[in-house]
Amino acid sequence: MAGDDRQIICTLDSVRKQYASQSFPVLNGISLSIAEGEIIGIRGENGSGKSTLLSVTGGLIRSDSGAVRYAEGVKGCIGYVPQDMSLYQDLTGFENLKFWGIAGGMPARAIRTRSEWLLKQTGLLEKGKLRVRTYSGGMKRRLHLATALMNTPRLLLLDEPTVGADDASAGMILELIRRVRNHGCSVVIISHRFGELESIADRILTLKDGSLREMP
Repeated sequence: MAGDDRQIICTLDSVRKQYASQSFPVLNGISLSIAEGEIIGIRGENGSGKSTLLSVTGGLIRSDSGAVRYAEGVKGCIGYVPQDMSLYQDLTGFENLKFWGIAGGMPARAIRTRSEWLLKQTGLLEKGKLRVRTYSGGMKRRLHLATALMNTPRLLLLDEPTVGADDASAGMILELIRRVRNHGCSVVIISHRFGELESIADRILTLKDGSLREMP
């Protein structure tokens, strides 16, 4: 569990967000501190604002008020895995990873080394030269996480990363999350899969009525 001596890498301070289609704020003064190497689990009913919380935390959308602050060097090192998979189906697994490595400005040698490591960690090394459209759902979920890890993020935001995956694939995904956490990466993960957050999170928060509440 994250200790008090760990650096706080991201802070949400009284963050508020309301959509024009709603009569109430989906995030109503959210405050949260994320420590280095900490895994925070997020629960909440559908429509409670969990995905919005991740998007605001990652800087993908702006809050209406409040502030999101990052420690030095964190803002440019955020990995995001949305629930809807963003994979190029006609590219191979390796080519998908290479694409994100190039987009992140990685040198060619580093791209190959990092890609091979991630494919090995996700059990996809022998499948790396196959087109993604031939992958099973679980294999795609594993690769989807790997794409977000290409640039060695310091903060990893995961929106239902195991949804639809078989138990074996889900286990590999959770194990990879633990490994990157052990190297100092902080993780915020949304999950409805039974027992998943209990098995991996240092603390579990519930988002309800625009507020975060810590589970006992």
